[in-house]
Order: sequence, then C-alpha cells, then structure tokens
Amino acid sequence: MGKVAISLKVNLEGPDVDLEKIKETIKERVSVEDMQEIDIGFGLKALRIMVVRPDAEGQGTDDLENTLAGIEGIASVEVEGVTLI
Repeated sequence: MGKVAISLKVNLEGPDVDLEKIKETIKERVSVEDMQEIDIGFGLKALRIMVVRPDAEGQGTDDLENTLAGIEGIASVEVEGVTLI
C-alpha cells in the first residue's frame, strides 16, 4: 500500500474570520503537510492545504472534508486533486 496526497481548497466564511485560529484548528484535527494562504479578493482569503495519508482502498476523502467543514469559520471545502505517491 502506498500513500495518497490530497490537495484541498478551504473557503472561509468572510474576511473577518480569525485566520490564525482556523489554521491552528486545522493542524490540530488533520495532519497537514503544507498550508498556503490564497488571496481571493476584497480581503477574502482561502487556504490550500496538502494532506498525505495511507492509501486505503475505498476510503475516499469524505471524512477529511467533513472534518474540515465542521470547523467554525469555514464555509466550504473542495478537493482539488488526489494523487498516489
């Protein structure tokens, strides 16, 4: 069994959310390999995160998406890519 790299875009609820607190909470709940801030416009930001985890057949990304979407201040989570490494 190999590992899977999952790239996700985390959209925030608005420009007034506490970005640092959200970043800390994400790191507490998910093993993050990389995290970057993306400027959307008008003060709104998003986060692009990379998660690497073991490849488990049929596991998918639903659990990861639901964990992140449950964090206060996050509006939505989009999977941008999944690749075997």
